[in-house]
Amino acid sequence: MLLFLVQTGSAALCVWRAPDADIAAVFGSGTYKTVFEDVNKDRQARIEKRLGTALDPDETQFKFFPVFQNKKRVGTVMTHAGKGQFGAIEVVVAVIEDDSGAKVKAVRVQRDREKAKAALRSAAFLGQFKGMRANDEFRISNDVGSLKSAAKGAEKASQAVASAVRKLLVVYDEYYGNAAGSGEQKAEK
Repeated sequence: MLLFLVQTGSAALCVWRAPDADIAAVFGSGTYKTVFEDVNKDRQARIEKRLGTALDPDETQFKFFPVFQNKKRVGTVMTHAGKGQFGAIEVVVAVIEDDSGAKVKAVRVQRDREKAKAALRSAAFLGQFKGMRANDEFRISNDVGSLKSAAKGAEKASQAVASAVRKLLVVYDEYYGNAAGSGEQKAEK
């Protein structure tokens, strides 16, 4: 998740509004628990360095929602609110891990006031994120191989979603992924 040109503003606080529906849609079934992780100065500095921007003022703690099927962890869900053109865009990101670390399983928009609401929630737009990892390029552009805007005129909203996904992948990686280090406590596997 490289250089970042759009800041998400102070809209990070975001509740998970439909956990049962999201779990059913993304994982087929399962249960979840809520894990709170405080942000200390060292971890904040690492996250901000990777993002290339400061965390939002309200990002003093992150929530992770490990998802379980038959007591086996099958993924983790996180939420973030980014600043779109017409207000906050609440994004739900499901990640799974493989031998190379965390990657996006699915992205859902749970709430927004954007004019291009249908396009922003479309499988064509959100499907672009599937399989992406923290170090991928999350810039919306017309360049070949780049993420495409959900619709013409929805570039700011599209970038807000991309930025939220990127931030959550970096945060996940810093707490539970490859960047967590041997001295850090990792999520239950």
